[in-house]
Amino acid sequence: MLFRALSRHLPLALLAVALLLAAFAYGGVVGKYQVFPYRIIADGAKTAWALRDLGSWGAYPCDEQNIYDHGCQGFSPVAPENAASSRIEFIADDQLQAPVLWPGGRWRFLDLCPEHGCLAVEYAASGAVVHAWPYRPEELERAASAGGGALPYELALDFSFIEHVRIVDVARYGNGDLLVTFHAGNKSFPYAAGVARIDPAGRPIYFRRDYSHHSPYVTTDGIALVPGLLVGDVSITFPLGRKTAKIECATGRPYRDTVNLISGDGRLLRRIDLVSALAESPYATLLQYTTDPCDPLHLNSVSRIEDAIAPSIGIDAGDLVISLRNLSAFAILDGKKYYIKRVVRGSFNEQHSVEHLFDSKFVMFDNQSGGKVAVPSRLLMVDLADGSETTIFPNIDTPEDWHIHSRFGGRVSISPDRRYAVISFGMAGRAVEIRLSDGEVRNAFHSRHDVSGQAQFDDRRNDQSAVFASTGPLYIKQQAEETGK
Repeated sequence: MLFRALSRHLPLALLAVALLLAAFAYGGVVGKYQVFPYRIIADGAKTAWALRDLGSWGAYPCDEQNIYDHGCQGFSPVAPENAASSRIEFIADDQLQAPVLWPGGRWRFLDLCPEHGCLAVEYAASGAVVHAWPYRPEELERAASAGGGALPYELALDFSFIEHVRIVDVARYGNGDLLVTFHAGNKSFPYAAGVARIDPAGRPIYFRRDYSHHSPYVTTDGIALVPGLLVGDVSITFPLGRKTAKIECATGRPYRDTVNLISGDGRLLRRIDLVSALAESPYATLLQYTTDPCDPLHLNSVSRIEDAIAPSIGIDAGDLVISLRNLSAFAILDGKKYYIKRVVRGSFNEQHSVEHLFDSKFVMFDNQSGGKVAVPSRLLMVDLADGSETTIFPNIDTPEDWHIHSRFGGRVSISPDRRYAVISFGMAGRAVEIRLSDGEVRNAFHSRHDVSGQAQFDDRRNDQSAVFASTGPLYIKQQAEETGK
């Protein structure tokens, strides 16, 4: 009986074995010659690898676990009802040096925008609120969907635009519109989520789903300079002596940072591939020193030199300034042909927000994240004429409570008269206005917000203010209103 049963199923078993052997054989051919379905399998494997670290967000935790979200970082003993009145602390002056724009986000500035919070708030030099741009995530989601584009690439299964896309930074047009960049953090690959132009009522004029990220810049003639990225599917190569070197990214999907030039109505005017620009420059060998093979540059800010500069250093008004965190370097791009003129390295490490000060001098937020022992982040000035470096802040006279280390983020904003600066300590949710001549603290900013009515936060919300990370405040500078459209 057993023999009879085996005999009955033997043809089917032999067919299964034959198919299995054929599959193994074809698998070898697929792997060797990369024929169908090699690309599907390879992309699936890369997707799984890229998404391996995507976590579940849910409620906003107010602790270091939320460090990548730029969300709630903790609580302040200041009572919730006093959060708004304690955001600006006048120290040496009774007013700020110039009006400022303070970036917000979900649950920030609920006292001014009670539904979801404010995208940003403009303060007069007196500290009075001038205008608040309401955050309208549902309208942004609709605009993002209507705009098409590359997003999403890969998303965690429980991804929600409203819950998980967050505001990163803002810039202001002369007519009062905002340019806003967004990230999706650890809920998507890549993390970059796009850029939008938003009117004073908080309504999107456009939303580009194009992997824009970090700190944008609006030129005096209304052109948006926006950090962006492309996702590669091959290794990045560059010349190293007489050989060609390769940067091996474990996921097989390296980020290739770009600078996107965008018109006032959202048209892409030009995309500058920075990896290619660097690989084709005399500074190509610097790529071997990246701290992350899958994100070799990590562009975190772009700006334009708007005024005259020392001609002796070979840099001109109109050139672009880019900060490359993972190379601990910043670069100058020619403002017409967009090739790399110069790359600057020094004692700074994993810096953010490099800005032209005047003449041959540039300032930056130096995170100083390279050592084993965290030292205070600083405002560093670099003179390209002689290579000198000067730490403006903190210094020997700086109060101890302003010796802050910000591992991630950080922003510098220069006042219109070039005499003062606001230094934002990113994840710490604090900022300070200083005098550039001596680093003296003039005023301070605290990113405190009343979230007592928000059940997403723990019980501390009832008697303490929530502290949110912030990329501001930023000085407001005069710009042309509608050019660039």
